[in-house]
Amino acid sequence: MSPPLTASSTPSITPTDWRDWRWQHNHAARSLDDIEALFPQRFALADLRASLAGLDLEYSLRATPYYLDLARRARDDDPLWALAVPSPREARLTPDERHDPIGDELPQHRPVPAITRRYVDRALLYPTSLCSVHCRHCFRKRLVGRTDAMPQPGDLDRAIAWIESEHALREVILTGGDPLTLGDARLGELLERLDGIDHLRALRIHTRMPVVNPFRVTSTLAEIFASLRKPLTLVTHFNHAREVTPEARAAVTNLRRADVDVLNQSVLLAGINDGVENQRTLLWALSDARVRPYALHHADLVPGTSHLRTTIATGQHLMRELRGTLPGHLIPRYLLDVPGGHGKIPAEPAWLVEHEGEYTAEAPDGTLSPYPASPPPGDG
Repeated sequence: MSPPLTASSTPSITPTDWRDWRWQHNHAARSLDDIEALFPQRFALADLRASLAGLDLEYSLRATPYYLDLARRARDDDPLWALAVPSPREARLTPDERHDPIGDELPQHRPVPAITRRYVDRALLYPTSLCSVHCRHCFRKRLVGRTDAMPQPGDLDRAIAWIESEHALREVILTGGDPLTLGDARLGELLERLDGIDHLRALRIHTRMPVVNPFRVTSTLAEIFASLRKPLTLVTHFNHAREVTPEARAAVTNLRRADVDVLNQSVLLAGINDGVENQRTLLWALSDARVRPYALHHADLVPGTSHLRTTIATGQHLMRELRGTLPGHLIPRYLLDVPGGHGKIPAEPAWLVEHEGEYTAEAPDGTLSPYPASPPPGDG
């Protein structure tokens, strides 16, 4: 990995700017021209320009200088470049792809604006549609970055009033967009209001900022998190070991010092992290950073992402290879979000199969062993 940009390599960028999360967010590249201006002559962009010319891709480019600096070459075989920069392969659409692949926007799941509820005990709250990086596989790319998808005046007040009225809720999950693109004052006020709702037991934030803009985790933000009475879990989104940088580890350290539980969810992506060794390397890197693996999602049926999706069989084979070769606490759950808003289910291989009153157990080494379905009858 090349060193981060400094005033010596690019006079317009100072070390102070580079480590300012707002500077990173506001100077995110939105075009190949922007990438060239940020990194003069570093990336060979001519072929990509030619292949993208005339294509009307649904999802725009946005990537922080910090994240682009982690890429080594401007090609799809560089996993970090492929995660952040458009590919001409995104122009290929398949019949099974859906603009709302997991049913976020189905009327039965949207009781009020800025809320999705698919489970009895938890709900999603969307305080913003903005992100610092537009991930190419994003399942909400129909909304992310669009100003018309931002909450309208009064929407968040209505959402919080609805949360207050729904006493079966135990957890609210801030998502988006990326909630950490909000400033400290707005985010702090929102969390304080949720923290005061008695029937909520926990709060959660889904964010990619520790990965793509780790400077966002400032001492002020950590203080806001530490002031909450309810447990706060932050679920971040590392997909590749190269994303677990010293800056990212420092962000996680600041979060843990604020008593925030830091989990990771990743997406199984072809050519990026679908190899067994790639996964092992990522999972140990997360362990080193004190991040607990939580979920490995099968890639959703997002338009223009067929080149990034694996088969379910690939994911199940991967999970078989990981089981027994890593500590159990480092192995994430392999999950499928059922299209149509039905929720997440485990997609892992069946390790225990019942047939005619007896189970067959498959051990991590592949050995098949019988196991009784019920205890033997007692003496009576």
